[in-house]
Amino acid sequence: MKVALLSLLLVALGTGCATRRATLDMPNGSVGKFQGLPIRVDLLEANEYNKKYKLPGPMPELKYVTIHNTANNATAQQERNYLNRRKDKAYISFHFAVDENEAIQIMRTDEHAWHAGDGRGDGNKKSIGVEICRSKYKGETNEDYMRSEENAVKLAAWLLLEHNLTVDDLRMHFDWSRKRCPHRILEGNRWTEFKEKVRQAMEK
Repeated sequence: MKVALLSLLLVALGTGCATRRATLDMPNGSVGKFQGLPIRVDLLEANEYNKKYKLPGPMPELKYVTIHNTANNATAQQERNYLNRRKDKAYISFHFAVDENEAIQIMRTDEHAWHAGDGRGDGNKKSIGVEICRSKYKGETNEDYMRSEENAVKLAAWLLLEHNLTVDDLRMHFDWSRKRCPHRILEGNRWTEFKEKVRQAMEK
């Protein structure tokens, strides 16, 4: 009887953990949800190399959320793992990767990252970097990308709400350094549409 009760308790606790509303900077390993999107925390390792090239320090002021495309077909977990293990002495990092199934937080939002291509400008120093995965166009994977983009809408809405920002605080990588990114959104001339979807998600 005690074993059965313990099993029921563990199931209840596990379900509660998996379905609670996501909150900012949950502990590593946590999972929350926002409008059905799982948001999982799998932070970069705080080793000496990552601290030098990927984890530069505190975010002095958070003012924007910046949207990117990865330009490949990797999943969010693969993007996180690749960034975590790369050692090419490149200053590169971002806060979230999102695919057709989930979003993964890989840096705390009170740390700035190297994702906007503007050196120590506001893109890197004052914005959260969101990478939309699955974006290298192939007919058989286009559906995965469009689902990833819809999940990015939810992720962006959550981040703006949590940080008391508005859709006017959304930016593209292009805005900071003129790199043609997020290329899928730019190619489709859908940035205004993307922002409108985010606004609607924020009002749900």
